[in-house]
Amino acid sequence: MSIFKKRREEGFNLAFLDVMACGLGAVILILILVKFSANTDIPVEELNRLKQELAATTDVASELQKSLSTKQLELAAQSATLEEIQQRLQSLKINQDAVTQALKDELAVIADLETAIAAAGPLVADDPIEISGAGEETYLVGLKVQGRHIGILLDMSASMTDDTLIGVIKNKVGSDAQKQAASKWQRSLRILNWLLARLPNNAQVSVVAFNDTSVVLGKSINSQTSADDLNQIARQAAGLVPNEGTNLQQGLQTIASTMNNMTDLYLITDGLPTYVNPNSGFNENRSCRPVQGKQATITGECRANVFAHTMRANPISGVTTNIILLPLEGDPMAPGFYWSWADRTRGTFIAPAGTWP
Repeated sequence: MSIFKKRREEGFNLAFLDVMACGLGAVILILILVKFSANTDIPVEELNRLKQELAATTDVASELQKSLSTKQLELAAQSATLEEIQQRLQSLKINQDAVTQALKDELAVIADLETAIAAAGPLVADDPIEISGAGEETYLVGLKVQGRHIGILLDMSASMTDDTLIGVIKNKVGSDAQKQAASKWQRSLRILNWLLARLPNNAQVSVVAFNDTSVVLGKSINSQTSADDLNQIARQAAGLVPNEGTNLQQGLQTIASTMNNMTDLYLITDGLPTYVNPNSGFNENRSCRPVQGKQATITGECRANVFAHTMRANPISGVTTNIILLPLEGDPMAPGFYWSWADRTRGTFIAPAGTWP
């Protein structure tokens, strides 16, 4: 019995040793594997790639930060600009309110003046001759009649009947009564009367009407103090018939000989002259022969040459010349030449509105 028991104990001990040996081997193997894994290096290429990706990511983040800063600055600037615009709008609104109120005040003053003028009744002028017109409108033109010895030239050529060339041609073939009744000619007569009514106290005046010839109206020398003298001039002017061409040279010669001590000259016309006196020294050519009967039409350049010749042939020194230029189609150079003449003599040039006088 004792023998069998001993054998069982030996068998158990051998199996236990085998198990322990196996366990110890497994532990050693695990330790070897762990140590190998810990000492394994990361490949260099992979490390470089990761570093590059990190650098690129850092650059992108930096650019995004800069862009964000720029946007923040722009937003701040826009906010400041918007605030400035709002302030300017507010200031403009205040100014607009002030201007509106001032305009209302001015309109109220004008309304009061209109009421006072209407209540005062029509104005009565104390002029030596009667002229047509609406109250003081006949006075307000920017032209003042002045001087001690005054000459007045009235253009009575055919063009003084109408503003348009077609109208002038129609009136040329019309009757004398039709020419005299033409609206432009009637306006010219009102202008003459306006000048006569505005003569300075104790002034002397000579009036000459001219076309291709010239005629003295009234006396050679008329007095401002004599209403009869001035009314006689007005009556004779009303009987004139506007026709033919314009010879300014003839008119200047007549007014200079009629009043040889003339100080101021007033010319009522509508364009540059078309005629010169025969044998006056004008240099004629095939396209410009401005003597009556030599050519039926005249160019703008020829009219300019006629005007220049007239000024050279009839110099009037020391005389202040004032021009009243009425409108005429087809003579665009006239305003420039007449303005230059008036300016050179310290006179006045006006092209009045159609409602005057």
